Amino acid sequence: MSSQPGEPATPRAADPNGSWRAVIDIGTNSVLLLIARWHGRDLEIALDQATITRLGKGVAATGVLAPESIARTLAVLRQYRETAAQYGATPMAVTTEGVRLANNRDDFLRPAAEVLGAPVRLLSGAEEAELSYRSVAQELGSAEALRVLDIGGGSTELAVGEGERLISSVSHPIGAVRLYERFVAHDPPEPSEVAAIEIEALETFQRGQPLEPYPILTGLAGTVTTAAAMLRELPAYDREEVDCKAFPYVQVRDLRDRAAQVTAAERCRIWPALDPARADVIVAGLTILVAAMKHCGAQVLSVRDRGLRYALIERG
Repeated sequence: MSSQPGEPATPRAADPNGSWRAVIDIGTNSVLLLIARWHGRDLEIALDQATITRLGKGVAATGVLAPESIARTLAVLRQYRETAAQYGATPMAVTTEGVRLANNRDDFLRPAAEVLGAPVRLLSGAEEAELSYRSVAQELGSAEALRVLDIGGGSTELAVGEGERLISSVSHPIGAVRLYERFVAHDPPEPSEVAAIEIEALETFQRGQPLEPYPILTGLAGTVTTAAAMLRELPAYDREEVDCKAFPYVQVRDLRDRAAQVTAAERCRIWPALDPARADVIVAGLTILVAAMKHCGAQVLSVRDRGLRYALIERG
């Protein structure tokens, strides 16, 4: 079961065995709630919901989480705690780059802990990359080579491994919101602005791990799954219609180019599955994706609607 970002989910009755588990991933751009339980190696998903609150708006430039961004995010956390309670679950919450960058992080972490009834765990970049990788690797059950890209609002993680064995990972200080705020001043963006984002992304990736070309890059998170919904021209976001789908590099690049030529409002009309709250930053996110595929020598993008929240749902 999944829901369009921002839409309230229809709860099901609390599990009498109390086996439902809830994880909240508080990102720079969106807040995600996963409620699920394990049956052996199979994960049953009750709810996978995303709401864009843009907690990290402006934080890369100012070093401060804005009061209005904190208030929006706390309101969603209250809603998520109530939803989790209807499944008999107490949520575990983690947060990432947007809060890592903030000098006033306690202004968010303290009230968030009060709302949720437990502290919010601030992940390091290394932990974020490892968890993103594990979210895919633990499901595959093979020792095949795997490269996992997680594009967030404030950072982008690139991890390399074989099956469940993580070989290397880097958390890069680039993200869809971060580069949009830094480089884009027009709607639609000027070609020079898009070029500047791609150059910054490529140079940042190249300062990380040197990689031999590999044909497949597995992508996670909102930019990638939204790209898949746009490429498939879905009328609304549908997890089942994007998960495990693959797209050649040229289609991803052409989508970025087409999206960059129209305004945010026009993008929503052309691609109805694009959340209006993501429409302004999607070109920056797609440009990071294009740069990552170039850096990895990837010919194909494999899309997974997963993420670190899946790795944090521990087996019972």
